[in-house]
Amino acid sequence: MAEWVTTSRFAGVLRYHYKNIGKRVVWALLIVLIAQGLSLLAPLLFGGLYHFDGIRGNFEFVFFAAFVVGISTAGRATRFLLRFGTSRTSVWLGNVLGQLLAMVSLLVATFLINMLLAGLLFLLSNASPAHYSMSGKLFHTALTYGLKDLPGLLLYTLEWTSIFYLYGCMLRRFKVLTISVSIGVPLLFVILMLIPTVREALAVVQGDNQGQLILLGLQWLQWLQDLIRFIEEHWETLQLLTAVVCLPLSYIVMRGTKQP
Repeated sequence: MAEWVTTSRFAGVLRYHYKNIGKRVVWALLIVLIAQGLSLLAPLLFGGLYHFDGIRGNFEFVFFAAFVVGISTAGRATRFLLRFGTSRTSVWLGNVLGQLLAMVSLLVATFLINMLLAGLLFLLSNASPAHYSMSGKLFHTALTYGLKDLPGLLLYTLEWTSIFYLYGCMLRRFKVLTISVSIGVPLLFVILMLIPTVREALAVVQGDNQGQLILLGLQWLQWLQDLIRFIEEHWETLQLLTAVVCLPLSYIVMRGTKQP
């Protein structure tokens, strides 16, 4: 194993991602710190009471960062690494591990920033109770709920990072096809779903059949309820399975990339 790491340049791939993706993570954390600092100072500058959102990892921010990093890693970073004759297996494995570790670190860092913010809020509540409100009990409750939700957010981060990396690989090798499918398939689905429904609704309205119109409305409501129930019951499982499938697929797509 140690010999493979050396001969395949896997260690060099990890160092490359440590520098490049790590730099993006640092800039992202600076943005979070500045935004949180401005929001914390806003009540002192403009008046009002600071709204505490709890202690949690900022998954929305990490979600966007994973999308950007996935496309960048599958594109420019992969071209750079393959240019020196590096093994495709080591490049793919380094890409996957580099992104996963970076996004997990970013999520944990945003959690720690929010925890630090809550601690500062506790101090400010004593200095300026008119603008800030934080008690020891509230801090303990927020921290407990945040730690409880953190494993789930970490799993979501790993899943969406894997999905976005496959999307980046597809976008690099089959750009026109990937963009066309990304836009065309959802649009086609909406059209196929809406056109028969709209035609049926227009036919009912033109026929002035109130009983049939009520029945059609109930059918739509039942369809929406079934869709919501399906999402609630199976979405997490489908998301996990999709992420697991995306990892070998990303290797297959990336393996066929021509050497620069």
